[in-house]
This record gives sequence, C-alpha cells and structure tokens, in this order.
Amino acid sequence: MNILNKILIACCFLIASLSLKSQEVIISNNATINALPGTSIILANGMNLVNHSVSGILSGTFIFQGTLPQNISGDYPVEFTNLTVEQGGLVSLLNDVKVNTALNLTNGFVDLLNNNLTLLSSATLNGSFSETDMIVAEGSGKLGYEITGNGSYLFPIGDTSAVDEYSPVSLVFNSGTYTNAVISANLKNQKHPQNSSTTDYLKRYWTISQTGITGFACDVNFTYTNADIQGSESNIYGAKWNGSFWTPLNKASMNSISGNVIDFSDFTGGELSVVGSKELIQDNVEIISNGNLIIIKSKDSFKLKSAEVYNKLGQKVYVKDLSKSNYNEIDLGKVRDIYLVRILSDNQSFTKKVLVD
Repeated sequence: MNILNKILIACCFLIASLSLKSQEVIISNNATINALPGTSIILANGMNLVNHSVSGILSGTFIFQGTLPQNISGDYPVEFTNLTVEQGGLVSLLNDVKVNTALNLTNGFVDLLNNNLTLLSSATLNGSFSETDMIVAEGSGKLGYEITGNGSYLFPIGDTSAVDEYSPVSLVFNSGTYTNAVISANLKNQKHPQNSSTTDYLKRYWTISQTGITGFACDVNFTYTNADIQGSESNIYGAKWNGSFWTPLNKASMNSISGNVIDFSDFTGGELSVVGSKELIQDNVEIISNGNLIIIKSKDSFKLKSAEVYNKLGQKVYVKDLSKSNYNEIDLGKVRDIYLVRILSDNQSFTKKVLVD
C-alpha cells in the first residue's frame, strides 16, 4: 500500500465517500478504521480487507463494489456496523464476519466458503434477492441470525457450483425459549446422500442448525429451482433427515416444500416410499378439539405410538400412549389456548396446531 492511500485511510473520517484503489486495506493490531455516521468507506476494484486487530469492530458503513472478486480475511473475525455489497461484487469470507446494524446486498454476492456470517439481533438484511443478489452458502460456512424471540427469518441463500441458483429458506418461530440463541442455514446442490429415491426427488438439500433454543415449534419453507427437480414434482414429498430416519413433511408444490417442525437437521424431497411409510400419518389421523379436549382418531389399520402436546411457550405439557386404542382423548383442563400436537409412529412424526376452547 502506498503512502498516499495510508494517508487517505487515516483521514477517511473527514470524507463522505472514500474510494481506495490499492490491493489491500490492512488493519494492524490494535488499529481501527471507522467511518463517522453519514459517511462511507468504499473498497473498489478488487480491494481486499485484511483484519489483524483483535477488536475487529468497524463502525460506520463499509461498501464493497465492482465486478472484481474481493475477500475479507486476517487473524481475527470482523464485526461491521453496516456492510454493503453492490455493483455485481463478489465478496468471499476467509474469516468469520458479524453485522450488527445492516447488511445490504445490491446486485452482489457474499460467498461464505467455510466461514460463518452472523447477523446480530439488532441487524437487518436488505436486498432484492435473486440469483444475482444472494448469500452463497454451499460450503461448510453458514448464514446465521441471533434471535431473541418468536418471529420470521429469511435466509437468502443459494449456490454457484454449476449455474447461479437462488434457493432461499424461510423460518417462522411460533413458540420457544431463547437463550443466546442462533439459528443458521446452508445448503448443497446435490441429492442428499441418505435419499435412496430413484425416480422422483430433489437434487438439493438444506441443513438448519440452532443453539440456545428449546421447546420450539417452527414453520419451515424451502424453495428450489426447476433444475433441482428429478422426475415429477407431483410425486415428491418434503422430508427431514435426523441422522437416523426420515420424517415426511408436506407434499412438494410450486417449487417449494414446507412443514412444521420441533427440531432441525437436513431437509430435502423424495419419494414417499423412501421418506415416509406408504401411508402418511396426516392422511390417516384426525386431530380435533372439543371443549377442553383434544381428540385423536386414527384408522383401524394405522397404528400410532404416542402423542406429545406443547403449549405456546414450547413446553411439553402432556404425553399420551396411542398404541392401545384408535380413539384417544386428552383433557388439558385449559380454556381457549393454542397447542402444538405431535403424533409419532415407529418411523414418522406429524405436528398440527390445535385451538382448545
């Protein structure tokens, strides 16, 4: 870096928008580069950011722009107040990155590679997300949110392994207990290794993980492209692989799979004969409310194992053995509340929200 650029960096707090054109901006140990409110620091024309400062906190707005590849690296992770990627930029993470106020994607990629990008609880994620404006998350790195309570979270992730494909994830938490909670996601542009479907399946799977969340219920939705469909979409069911067995979700439709879950793992789509039994729980069980009762009725030929009932706080409030009868009543003694009922057989689970009057 020449002496002129060093002077520019030292004086950048005086300038509303500063463009640096050297190969790297290096932050040495105990040093900082801060832009005052209303100002921005622009790293353009392939400029990289290298952080060797243990604090690693960069205030103000940092903008990566231009079509030449850029990266963020160094001895320590970086925490940005505001981070923007624009003008077709590709920023690769060679270290973990956090954003505490706003991450803005304007026609640009952030490639996680094998590192994590985490939005702190106060941060927003902004952009018109598409195959030209997304987080590339096909390595071991994950896009994560710090979360403090129920709410909706969009993961605008995709891959560039063959062609650029945008395959976002949407999560809606309806209940749960959150303590230093983080929810994260990434994906692979390939058939799940445990999916033995031979004719109809998705050539993509997503991995969702969490820490610090207990007793939760979450609506999940995964979107895929036409190129991910092998065979006929009408024969594909969403499914969750927990490391030991498959649990079927809703039937695939209009390039998405969805369901309601109380734990996370890998998600994809496959043939019902593989990802579920030949008969789905939801097709053979009726769950209704009658006064203070939750009534569970199953067809005589369909054998269930147990039912678990969770309240709005995500707490398990009742467990019932369903193996002895095809008609079961659960008396919760509550007045007008919403519960999540999880029904289990030997190789499936199914969840449904129930209003008890």
